[in-house]
Amino acid sequence: MVASETSHIVCKNCAYLLAKWCYQRHWWFRLVREPLLLGMRIMAWWHRIDARTHVANNRECNGCIRFMKNELEEKSPTFRFLNNSIGKRVNRLRDSMLTQQELDEAKRYAREANLLE
Repeated sequence: MVASETSHIVCKNCAYLLAKWCYQRHWWFRLVREPLLLGMRIMAWWHRIDARTHVANNRECNGCIRFMKNELEEKSPTFRFLNNSIGKRVNRLRDSMLTQQELDEAKRYAREANLLE
Protein backbone atom coordinates (compact mmCIF):
# COMPACT_ATOMS: atom_id res chain seq x y z
CA MET A 1 0.00 0.00 0.00
CA VAL A 2 1.38 3.42 -0.94
CA ALA A 3 0.79 6.60 1.02
CA SER A 4 -1.14 9.05 -1.08
CA GLU A 5 -3.11 11.46 1.06
CA THR A 6 -3.02 12.97 4.52
CA SER A 7 -4.39 10.70 7.21
CA HIS A 8 -7.82 11.42 8.69
CA ILE A 9 -6.59 10.45 12.16
CA VAL A 10 -6.36 13.33 14.62
CA CYS A 11 -4.10 13.01 17.64
CA LYS A 12 -5.11 14.29 21.03
CA ASN A 13 -1.65 14.02 22.54
CA CYS A 14 1.77 12.99 21.33
CA ALA A 15 2.45 9.39 22.37
CA TYR A 16 6.09 9.72 21.31
CA LEU A 17 6.78 12.67 23.62
CA LEU A 18 4.97 11.07 26.54
CA ALA A 19 6.88 7.79 26.16
CA LYS A 20 10.20 9.60 25.69
CA TRP A 21 9.76 11.52 28.93
CA CYS A 22 8.73 8.37 30.85
CA TYR A 23 11.71 6.43 29.45
CA GLN A 24 14.08 9.20 30.57
CA ARG A 25 12.78 9.09 34.14
CA HIS A 26 11.87 5.45 34.69
CA TRP A 27 14.06 2.79 33.06
CA TRP A 28 11.53 0.09 33.91
CA PHE A 29 8.71 1.71 31.91
CA ARG A 30 10.26 0.18 28.78
CA LEU A 31 9.63 -3.25 30.34
CA VAL A 32 5.92 -2.40 30.47
CA ARG A 33 5.48 -0.54 27.19
CA GLU A 34 7.76 -2.35 24.73
CA PRO A 35 6.08 -5.80 25.01
CA LEU A 36 2.73 -4.10 24.40
CA LEU A 37 4.15 -2.34 21.34
CA LEU A 38 5.50 -5.66 20.08
CA GLY A 39 2.04 -7.18 20.50
CA MET A 40 0.52 -4.26 18.58
CA ARG A 41 3.06 -4.68 15.77
CA ILE A 42 2.34 -8.39 15.53
CA MET A 43 -1.41 -7.75 15.43
CA ALA A 44 -0.88 -5.01 12.82
CA TRP A 45 1.17 -7.42 10.70
CA TRP A 46 -1.58 -10.04 11.05
CA HIS A 47 -4.19 -7.53 9.86
CA ARG A 48 -1.88 -6.17 7.13
CA ILE A 49 -1.67 -2.72 8.69
CA ASP A 50 1.29 -0.51 7.85
CA ALA A 51 1.38 2.74 9.83
CA ARG A 52 3.93 4.13 7.36
CA THR A 53 1.22 4.39 4.70
CA HIS A 54 -0.42 7.25 6.63
CA VAL A 55 0.81 10.68 5.68
CA ALA A 56 0.75 13.14 8.56
CA ASN A 57 0.71 16.91 8.34
CA ASN A 58 3.89 16.93 10.43
CA ARG A 59 6.72 14.84 8.92
CA GLU A 60 7.89 13.80 12.39
CA CYS A 61 4.54 12.03 12.87
CA ASN A 62 4.80 9.78 9.80
CA GLY A 63 4.80 6.14 10.91
CA CYS A 64 3.53 6.97 14.41
CA ILE A 65 2.02 4.11 16.39
CA ARG A 66 -1.20 6.16 16.64
CA PHE A 67 -1.98 5.20 13.03
CA MET A 68 -1.42 1.50 13.74
CA LYS A 69 -3.47 1.70 16.94
CA ASN A 70 -6.41 3.42 15.23
CA GLU A 71 -6.50 0.88 12.40
CA LEU A 72 -6.32 -1.97 14.91
CA GLU A 73 -9.26 -0.41 16.77
CA GLU A 74 -11.25 -0.54 13.51
CA LYS A 75 -10.22 -4.04 12.40
CA SER A 76 -9.60 -6.15 15.49
CA PRO A 77 -12.13 -7.03 18.19
CA THR A 78 -9.29 -8.68 20.12
CA PHE A 79 -7.29 -5.48 20.08
CA ARG A 80 -10.31 -3.44 21.18
CA PHE A 81 -10.82 -5.77 24.14
CA LEU A 82 -7.14 -5.67 25.13
CA ASN A 83 -6.86 -1.92 24.66
CA ASN A 84 -9.95 -1.29 26.77
CA SER A 85 -8.63 -3.42 29.60
CA ILE A 86 -4.84 -3.02 29.49
CA GLY A 87 -4.41 0.23 27.55
CA LYS A 88 -6.30 2.36 30.05
CA ARG A 89 -4.19 1.07 32.92
CA VAL A 90 -0.95 1.71 31.07
CA ASN A 91 -2.11 5.23 30.17
CA ARG A 92 -2.91 5.95 33.83
CA LEU A 93 0.50 4.63 34.85
CA ARG A 94 2.22 6.71 32.16
CA ASP A 95 0.30 9.85 33.08
CA SER A 96 1.14 9.40 36.77
CA MET A 97 4.85 9.62 35.87
CA LEU A 98 4.46 13.00 34.20
CA THR A 99 3.71 16.52 35.34
CA GLN A 100 0.56 18.34 34.29
CA GLN A 101 2.79 20.70 32.31
CA GLU A 102 4.22 17.78 30.31
CA LEU A 103 0.75 16.36 29.65
CA ASP A 104 -0.38 19.79 28.48
CA GLU A 105 2.72 20.13 26.28
CA ALA A 106 2.01 16.77 24.59
CA LYS A 107 -1.56 17.90 23.89
CA ARG A 108 -0.35 21.23 22.51
CA TYR A 109 2.25 19.53 20.31
CA ALA A 110 -0.34 17.11 18.89
CA ARG A 111 -2.82 19.93 18.28
CA GLU A 112 -0.19 21.96 16.42
CA ALA A 113 1.04 18.91 14.47
CA ASN A 114 -2.52 18.29 13.28
CA LEU A 115 -2.71 21.86 11.95
CA LEU A 116 0.60 21.86 10.04
CA GLU A 117 0.36 21.75 6.26
